Amino acid sequence: MYVLSVLRLLLIAPENSYRTAAYCGAVQRLGFECFIASATRYPIPSAGLTGIALESLCTPDAVSVIATQHKRTPFDGVIGTDDTSVELAAEVAERLGLRGNTVDSVRAATRKDLSRKILSRCGIAVPGHRLVELKNRTPNSLDEVAYPCVCKPTRLSASRGVIRADNPAELEYALERIEKLLMAEVRDPELVALIEDYIHGQEIAVEGLLDDGELTLLAVFDKPNPLNGPYFEETMYVTPSRQNKSILSAVQNQLAIACRELGLRWGPIHAECRLNESGSWIIEIACRTIGGRCGQLLESSTGRTLEEIIITNAVGQKADCRLDVEAAGVMMIPVPGRGGVVRRVEGIGEAARIPLVSSVEIDVRPGQMLVPWPEGCPYPGFIFANGEDPESVENALNAAHQQLDIILAPVLPLQVTND
Repeated sequence: MYVLSVLRLLLIAPENSYRTAAYCGAVQRLGFECFIASATRYPIPSAGLTGIALESLCTPDAVSVIATQHKRTPFDGVIGTDDTSVELAAEVAERLGLRGNTVDSVRAATRKDLSRKILSRCGIAVPGHRLVELKNRTPNSLDEVAYPCVCKPTRLSASRGVIRADNPAELEYALERIEKLLMAEVRDPELVALIEDYIHGQEIAVEGLLDDGELTLLAVFDKPNPLNGPYFEETMYVTPSRQNKSILSAVQNQLAIACRELGLRWGPIHAECRLNESGSWIIEIACRTIGGRCGQLLESSTGRTLEEIIITNAVGQKADCRLDVEAAGVMMIPVPGRGGVVRRVEGIGEAARIPLVSSVEIDVRPGQMLVPWPEGCPYPGFIFANGEDPESVENALNAAHQQLDIILAPVLPLQVTND
């Protein structure tokens, strides 16, 4: 009698990651077992999964806890779902002999300042940049900054804390906002920021997969709405890209070289590039998947969800990355105005009935606080559309968004006195 073994995956996810649910769904569709390691008392998001509680994702004890569990239930693959967990996933893969990138390569990709330094050294086009301390800046430490510039935290994602400045006063204000954001959001933050040249041009997002150093492009997304600042909240992705094939081929070659220089060989790659008359500029390259539920878009082009492709690669199987031609897009519904407390969302049914719209997914609930970018996160929801061409998809997304009305109550300051 033969007993077929079931592949077992370890997901390492930060608390409240919005990528975890998509990975868990993919694991169940593939018929794999899944363990989730997270720094929370309740690391199991749904039934049928097993949790591993960690004190922190940043301590040596976390690797030991996972290694102990591995002796009881050997893992076939490990995935870090977010920027804050990919480094621990690399350490675990190295300790357990699983497929994965080195810790140094992951750290270089996760830290924007380190990746800029490495890539610029080997001649890859990245913005000119400098690292500044937020607490101990001297009056002349910003004298050589060229304007316009963009300042950003070295680790946060989803364009949080990314601010354009056109003069010294705007730069000082931007750095103050970044410092407050880091103090509020990050445990034991490193109070530094990256200041880099503003690169004009059209922006695209690239989703790829590395298999022993070979980069396959899974999707290239156009970002139709201009991202000129002062903030860079992303609102729409549409695929396939309408860029010229020769441009996309050059982007793929550039990203393949960048991955090699960073030392990345396995797993997902998410990159953001700006295109202008000088060519392609790498704005970001990360060893994780695209954020939110945007990975659903790949199902229309590959026949499988992004998470299924990444999981298959992680456990050592060959991922099927065939591409079809149907266009797809997603709108990350922007936070209206100055934000506030959600009272209700109107027009959902009308938005869902727009031709080509496949779903309207509203995540916010009454009483929830919405904060606009650059401090804000998460999005109120998502609109998805599919069609024969990118233009029709873009138009459908815009038409659906116009039907929505997020009713907000203002946030009133509360002053407590001891009278």
